[in-house]
Amino acid sequence: MIELPPIFDDLRPYYDREIPSAMRRIADDPLLCKVLDYFGKSDFLPQAREKLLRITSTQQFQQEVMFPLFKAVVERTVDSFTYQGEENAAPQTGRLFVSNHRDIVMDSCFQQYILIRSGIPTSHITFGSNLMNPQFVVDIGLSNKMFKTVRKVADFDSFIEDSRHLSEYIKYVVSRGESLWIAQRNGRTKDGRDKTDPGLLKMLLLGQDKLGALRTLHMTPVAVSYRWEPCDSLKALELYRSVGGKTYVKAPGEDLNSIVTGILAPKGNVHVAICREVDSSRFSGELHRRDIQSVVDEIDDLIYDGYRLWDTNYAACDLLDGSTRHSGHYAPSVKEELEERVNKLVENHKDMDNAMLRSIYLGIYAGPVIIKENRK
Repeated sequence: MIELPPIFDDLRPYYDREIPSAMRRIADDPLLCKVLDYFGKSDFLPQAREKLLRITSTQQFQQEVMFPLFKAVVERTVDSFTYQGEENAAPQTGRLFVSNHRDIVMDSCFQQYILIRSGIPTSHITFGSNLMNPQFVVDIGLSNKMFKTVRKVADFDSFIEDSRHLSEYIKYVVSRGESLWIAQRNGRTKDGRDKTDPGLLKMLLLGQDKLGALRTLHMTPVAVSYRWEPCDSLKALELYRSVGGKTYVKAPGEDLNSIVTGILAPKGNVHVAICREVDSSRFSGELHRRDIQSVVDEIDDLIYDGYRLWDTNYAACDLLDGSTRHSGHYAPSVKEELEERVNKLVENHKDMDNAMLRSIYLGIYAGPVIIKENRK
């Protein structure tokens, strides 16, 4: 990994010279045993520690530790993993991958997995400051090319300053020929409808007076599609508790629970599409809302085109409106399984409005179908 100016020390991943110290901390942390236990490898703790202590670079950590671990997660939780468009990630230049966001960890991990399998240098990945705890997680993240993004700020001035700092970091890394992965919005999509936040582009344009400044980022959208949505029940409950504009306050440890659930839960089939680069002609306008929206619309169009609809999406759409319009896309058993899932959720939360909770849950799966049909 390139070394950056000291001004970015508060955001950047670890440099190779910092990796040995991080490996020692990981090797000595009790959480390492718990991770190995999940994979049925707790007896290999001495060997794992020995292996970690031999690692001296980010590339070695990703190839010898993260890649095998993620491969094991795929084998245990994914029925079929497919991908396309790896040629769009070829490293002729640095680029900014802009991905839809369904899972805190898995979305970007699938991207890194594809890059490693394709012999392409891995990208820097956003790492929310709210997730940087405990030290075990921090060391794994920063050893895996993750860079910090501040999630909560004290006031508007701090927000603007943090955003400007992040924007400068992203542009500098891309200018040096390396790539970054960032979500199309702050926080996961919870209603199944992937939409790019115009605020992302506004952040990237801070300090600029022309839309053309985005051209140098080589923005490349990515679409991740899960047959079984990670954390679907947790997302439905969060949406329910936010109905009517109510502010949802996360409980302590909720993010970590979502991370673990997203990693361990069965996902069925998963498809990742690395889309073509955003048309550079989009970057010829002024910094008006309509010009920024034009770029946002193309990012969304590319992600929607790359998104793969599964039988669960079609079945949920029919359950939601009580029809059989999409019955040719799924077997009756899929509809039954969705019914069982939503009934279990409702049964466990009898104090909630059952009809509303059911509608929210099914909407997570039906959302992509509804969007694609509305775009025709």
